Amino acid sequence: MRIYSVLTFMAYCCLLKAPYRKIYHTISVDPVTSEHELTCQAEGYPEADVIWTSSDHQVLSGKTSITSSKREEKLFNVTSTLRINTTADKIFYCTFRRLGHEENNTAELVIPEPYLDPAKKRNHLVTLGALFLCLSVTLAVIFCLKRDVRMMDVEKCDTRDMNSKQQNGILSLWFGFIRPEVCSGPGGCR
Repeated sequence: MRIYSVLTFMAYCCLLKAPYRKIYHTISVDPVTSEHELTCQAEGYPEADVIWTSSDHQVLSGKTSITSSKREEKLFNVTSTLRINTTADKIFYCTFRRLGHEENNTAELVIPEPYLDPAKKRNHLVTLGALFLCLSVTLAVIFCLKRDVRMMDVEKCDTRDMNSKQQNGILSLWFGFIRPEVCSGPGGCR
């Protein structure tokens, strides 16, 4: 009888010292509501309350469920879930506080950046590349068409078009060159 009492006492002492040290945590996002679901789970003894806090020390309300462990030690399996709308890089803490004990165990959960599919990122690069190519081709066509129109004006050498002669004179002053005008036609170029 004494051996049984000693074993019972030892088991009870061990259970009193079963803190919630190993805290498993997950972060998931609800695709419909875009809410983050933060979950903390640990085993220990005695029962523990789970306190959720934000990085600015605001106490938050989560749902906690407690079940008995299926292992021999008969520890309590405590799981707590917090659903919250938040942004990336925000920090939350889940603290397992055992009733009647000063020792608490805390896990830190950091909200990750949203996952970007690499295939979508490459699609954006392809789209930007195609847009750049179309813009380059359009500018090249416009440049060539304007160049052809200028050449036709010089070849015609029409004396009535004083505006283009003034522009040619201004261009030669800006760029420091004088363009010799070679014309054939009635009256020649002036």
